[in-house]
Amino acid sequence: MFRFDRKQEVFDFGKFKIGGQPGEYPTCCIGTMFYARHKIVSDPEHGVFDKNAAEKLWNQQVEMSEITGNTCMNQIVAETNEAMQKEIDWFVEISDYPFLIDSSAPEVRAFGVKYATEIGVADRAVHNSINASITDEELQALKESDLDAAIVLAFNAMEKGTKGKMDILTKAAGGAKKGMLEYAKDCGITRILIDTAAMPLGAGSGATYRACIAVKAMLGLPVGGGFHNAASAWDWMKKWKKTHKEAFAPVDIGSNLVAGIVGADFYLYGPIENAPMIFPAAAMVDIMKAESIQELGLEVLDPNHPIKKTL
Repeated sequence: MFRFDRKQEVFDFGKFKIGGQPGEYPTCCIGTMFYARHKIVSDPEHGVFDKNAAEKLWNQQVEMSEITGNTCMNQIVAETNEAMQKEIDWFVEISDYPFLIDSSAPEVRAFGVKYATEIGVADRAVHNSINASITDEELQALKESDLDAAIVLAFNAMEKGTKGKMDILTKAAGGAKKGMLEYAKDCGITRILIDTAAMPLGAGSGATYRACIAVKAMLGLPVGGGFHNAASAWDWMKKWKKTHKEAFAPVDIGSNLVAGIVGADFYLYGPIENAPMIFPAAAMVDIMKAESIQELGLEVLDPNHPIKKTL
């Protein structure tokens, strides 16, 4: 579709790479497990969940990844330290893929990075996320950990436009003492994935996508985000889908595809149950991008790219 003048960073996640010029590498699709009210979780506080059901969901995502060529990670979400430990233990026992450490509680995220270091899996753990509200305790835990990969969130509560997103990344803005990228550097993060902080329709959703282009053009870093959140927070759609249930899936999946066209390298696509829908759609966009880069003097650099797996 287009080629950025700035050199594009490519980061190795063991099984695959993320980044580069649009079309060179497959888009990474990251499904979420153990999220709030996930039906496989019976006790979120103590980390009790149906391991068989969880493994089936994970294997389904891996299967879709192998079929389409789009890479994948697991976004592990936990409510408590106990739940985080149990979820990480379960995942590293059944898989050697990368995973995100996530929680609504900063102390649980801090525990997660410490625990990943303690059990020797920090090389495939990704902290989610370094953001303007991160606590000193969480920063210290990340700094003392062995993790070198993290998602950096471009959310600026004071300026929700593209400029605000770039400012929060690069300098003191939005109430933060310094830019998020400087915080990441201080913590020893060398594999940085930028999340453009998806906003609801009518409240800055356009900047979410425009920032994808800005990040790659100005910083050369891999970019993505939870674009489906824009669809989930669309008030009109919330009402419409009550009587037109079939209307939501195209909007939910489509929110990611728009980002793919403007250069996104990864999708935090939401519930892992949606893997059978998102992977073929992601592959379609990746093929379009791969076809277009030939005119720009570029080539596909991944032997398992969707253009080689599904055509």
